[in-house]
Amino acid sequence: MKVGGVRLLIGFLSLVFIISCGKKKEDTRPIDSGALRPTDVKTTIVDVKNIKDIYTLPGVAEAWEIVSVPSETSGPVSWVGKAEGDIVKAGEAILRINTESLTASLNNAKTQLQANRKNFSRMENLYKQEAVSKKSFEDSEDALSVSQVNYDLALEQFNKSVIKSPIAGVIDSVTPKKGEYVNPGSIVAKVVDMSKIKIYVEVPEKDAQFLTIGQEVDVYPADITETLQKIKGKINFISVNSNPKTLTYKIRIDLENQTAIAPGRIVRADIVRRDLKGVILVDIYSVLDTNGQKYVFVNNAGKAVAKKVELGPLIGSDAVIYSGLSKGEELITSGQQFLTDGTPIRVAE
Repeated sequence: MKVGGVRLLIGFLSLVFIISCGKKKEDTRPIDSGALRPTDVKTTIVDVKNIKDIYTLPGVAEAWEIVSVPSETSGPVSWVGKAEGDIVKAGEAILRINTESLTASLNNAKTQLQANRKNFSRMENLYKQEAVSKKSFEDSEDALSVSQVNYDLALEQFNKSVIKSPIAGVIDSVTPKKGEYVNPGSIVAKVVDMSKIKIYVEVPEKDAQFLTIGQEVDVYPADITETLQKIKGKINFISVNSNPKTLTYKIRIDLENQTAIAPGRIVRADIVRRDLKGVILVDIYSVLDTNGQKYVFVNNAGKAVAKKVELGPLIGSDAVIYSGLSKGEELITSGQQFLTDGTPIRVAE
């Protein structure tokens, strides 16, 4: 080998030796956990609250009662006294049918009754004085009985000719006009009782157990505005059996004397499922799950501490905590999915 080549080889080996001697040994000592970079989290202070577990269901407002009024006799309408939208009292006349002939028949029956009643009284006095025979007295008594029956029948027919409202309310419709002929059983008017409003709502089977008769419910139109207040109603009916197709129970909510909700209007009902007093409520997303075990993290002097918790009912996106957390603890609500027990944390401002 030439002298120049030998010198080049010696120089290369010297360079390799220097580099290898200058390389530091890898640090294999265990990392101090206190030197770990803290995980950024957000927290909230645990507090005790009173809260109502409320769910909302739709319904349609209905009039308390709608009565179809039929005619009980036949004949032409001689008088119409009420029109659509008129207020009517119970027993007040709406229209009359063929009253002239029926009035005449009633007056004749009344006159005959009065005459027979007077004759009977006279014959009774004479019979007591033995001035007339027993047969004459009994004939006057029979005549009085017949005239009483005739009068009652005439009065009944006359009363049937005057179509009266069976309830107090608002006239929704009057079908026949004056002079039109009506038949027995034909509907001549409809009366709506709006003194109360009823609303039927279908409640899911799982929530029916919390319902009670007399329970107050907030009702409001589906298109509620800021200026319209909710109206208090009461549950006055709960069906005994559920609907097998929908697995719901029908309930009736009654509203007393109000004008904000008219029949036919779509409404919403806020129903209290539970009225919870002195409970801890947390965001459900702050609760973690490992193999069915629920737990949360709290801040303890800058370190994350895992705490097992027992969950209660869900209320929207929150969960009731039955046990495992106490008032005043600092619950980690964001970043907890990156933590383990003892991980250093830094609370974001």
